[in-house]
Amino acid sequence: MTEKEFLEKREPFWLEGEDLKIIMPSGSDKNDVHSYLCRKYNYNWLFAIRGYWMPEEKFVMLYSGDYETPNCTVMVAQYLLNYFKADWIGFGCDKGEPGEIWKPKVKIFKT
Repeated sequence: MTEKEFLEKREPFWLEGEDLKIIMPSGSDKNDVHSYLCRKYNYNWLFAIRGYWMPEEKFVMLYSGDYETPNCTVMVAQYLLNYFKADWIGFGCDKGEPGEIWKPKVKIFKT
């Protein structure tokens, strides 16, 4: 898929504050990259725990910094799996080509 198709399919989000509130842009904002979205919403994207939900494939990808594994607990994984009704969640990504779904460094499946 192209990068544009990927950005249109995925639903970006980031976790904000100590309570890890899920922030999901809407409308035309949802097709933008995290760096732009976080600047627009006045949030530091480099330090944000951010990711995306792929509704058709039923998975969540979560990362921080330069697509590294975020420092969060299993409770966060359980919360996101249930919130999005996902089959699995990936933590951190091995960089690939734009438009591809990058391979997660760690993958946790819902049982």
